[in-house]
Amino acid sequence: MHTNESQITKLLAVAIVEKPRGTLKDLAEASGISKATLHRLYGTRENLEKSLAAQVQAAMAQIVALASRNFVDYRSGIEQLVGAHYENKELLRVVSILPQFMEPSYWEPYIKALDSFFLKGQQVGTFRLDLGAPTLTELFAATICGMIDAERRGRVAPSVLCESARSFFLNGAHRAS
Repeated sequence: MHTNESQITKLLAVAIVEKPRGTLKDLAEASGISKATLHRLYGTRENLEKSLAAQVQAAMAQIVALASRNFVDYRSGIEQLVGAHYENKELLRVVSILPQFMEPSYWEPYIKALDSFFLKGQQVGTFRLDLGAPTLTELFAATICGMIDAERRGRVAPSVLCESARSFFLNGAHRAS
């Protein structure tokens, strides 16, 4: 996909999340592209949703592949995972509105990859042992997805999102003495 198409896709992903029942005209206006361009690229809303779904799946596959790697430094792995989620934030927001992403089976590869990532990190002493890998997976997913949504709502500045999510996840909320 060309950079321009990628940028248009991200704009449309934001628009469809903001206006889930919007017409193509509404989505074109919300994303700042012409209705003609939208029609030329996708033709119908159904085609737009299929395209967005395919791109969400590609982004998720990238994240799963990253989480499946064996890291020498799992703290660096967290940074990379936060970054991969953030780079795909517009697409990841779409999962809340497209029905195919509501199926638990869709999430299995993602959850398994993160569970494995945290288990391996525990085995090398990077992550706490008093919390199981599934708990760490859920805390991580909730943290990064919550922060991405908070950015969308204007509660968290884009400039601090990644570092805040990484720091909070790795260091917790306790104050260092």
